[in-house]
Amino acid sequence: MKIFVALGIVAGLGAALLLGGVLRESRSDTPAPLSSGQAASLRSEFLAADTVSLVRTLEQSTRERPQDARAAALLGLGYAQRARESGDARFYTRAETALRQAIRIEPRNYEATLGLGSVALSRHRFVEALGYGRRALAIAPTSAAPLGIIGDAQLELGRYPAAFATFDRLAQIKPNVSAYARVAYSREILGDTSGAIEAMTLAADSAGSGAGEQPAWSRAQLGNLYLPRRPRQAARVYTEALTLRPGYAPALLGMGHTEEARGRLRSALALYRRSLLAVPSPDAAVAIGDVLRRLGRPAEAERAYARAHELEREFEANGGHNDLETAMLDLDLDRNLQNALVRARRGHAERPSIEGEHVLAWALYKNGRCAEARVHSVKHLRLGTPDADGIYHRVLIERCLGNEAAAASFLARLRTVEPGYLSAPPSAFRLS
Repeated sequence: MKIFVALGIVAGLGAALLLGGVLRESRSDTPAPLSSGQAASLRSEFLAADTVSLVRTLEQSTRERPQDARAAALLGLGYAQRARESGDARFYTRAETALRQAIRIEPRNYEATLGLGSVALSRHRFVEALGYGRRALAIAPTSAAPLGIIGDAQLELGRYPAAFATFDRLAQIKPNVSAYARVAYSREILGDTSGAIEAMTLAADSAGSGAGEQPAWSRAQLGNLYLPRRPRQAARVYTEALTLRPGYAPALLGMGHTEEARGRLRSALALYRRSLLAVPSPDAAVAIGDVLRRLGRPAEAERAYARAHELEREFEANGGHNDLETAMLDLDLDRNLQNALVRARRGHAERPSIEGEHVLAWALYKNGRCAEARVHSVKHLRLGTPDADGIYHRVLIERCLGNEAAAASFLARLRTVEPGYLSAPPSAFRLS
């Protein structure tokens, strides 16, 4: 299973100010103007509010003041928040339309520029995101938020030294949940899992234990870090997240993984289904399919995999770039292998990160091109990243090439990174 911390760009969480705040629904027929504090809250990843009512208020504001750049920008940020909360990619299209309207009215509008960068990250359009992040920083040179967008984009474009330097600068300027989470992810990429846990613990401590989403989100990410080697500790942290925010989809998904690791497949299935119902995601749909296959229910599993494909199609139809994700989905199910290789190459060219290297390596292996696969597997694992899937795929690649000693070495590494990986594999297709 993947263990990388889900940052804004990976999970599509949007802009990374993490300022918190509460927005209330207006009781009046005429929407009240948003305060500066409310505007700041909208720029936050974690809005403790009724976003549906908020968006209605903002929609009315833009109808009444069609040339108000600030109202259009805030509406765009509201739509982006709805996309994250609901899993409905159509809100990204609405967000982009509103944010571009704000830019047309006021070309140097900071909130709209930052919002376009956030939406680009959520859609996996990283070159665009980098451009918007730099533009936002030029508009507001002392702001921290653009650094999160810039660093996330650099990371997904495989520019690791630059990304780490950007995150260091972010942490110095504004040491908050967002900065600590990015430090955790950076450490994890470099193979420092203990350091990643330390940084994410700081993020959780900074988030506190209130009713907003920050505390639950940070604990769910901490659970993801514990999951491969300390599943019981992960379960405790996920439970904390669910206590703070009942029904929180990322924590439900993580708890499902802990139950699956303990062989409690029906319990895991129920948790995965609750996660998918709360916020539809391909990850939850695939997890459901994998458990159903293990339970000997292949027809139901196929329906779950079809749901994952449907969600990916919706994402793509609304401006998302997901060649790597759709290729990996097909590769893990051992189908559409030639076309998956085409998508893996295209995704790798657009996103030359360690994940791009991994997907391309897996696609080449699945198409019988083991020597080429090894080149990209080496690049994928070059930073010491504890990616259990990628390490096991390297075992298979080395065996394909007849390098049994190398295969044994990577198998030993796999047992260190995730001891239970082979005893409870996600699916037979992923391991062959």
